[in-house]
Amino acid sequence: MADNTDLSFTGLTDEQAQELHSVYMSGLFLFAAVAVVAHLATYIWRPWFG
Repeated sequence: MADNTDLSFTGLTDEQAQELHSVYMSGLFLFAAVAVVAHLATYIWRPWFG
């Protein structure tokens, strides 16, 4: 089997790496949004520093 020279050290092609990155960033954004909502809900329920 011939080596594929356009693979990075992860073994992904550039297109695969970009797709993985976009999925990862979407998940990160969703996680951050849920965390912000959870913190706001907790602050409304039982405020801290006040």
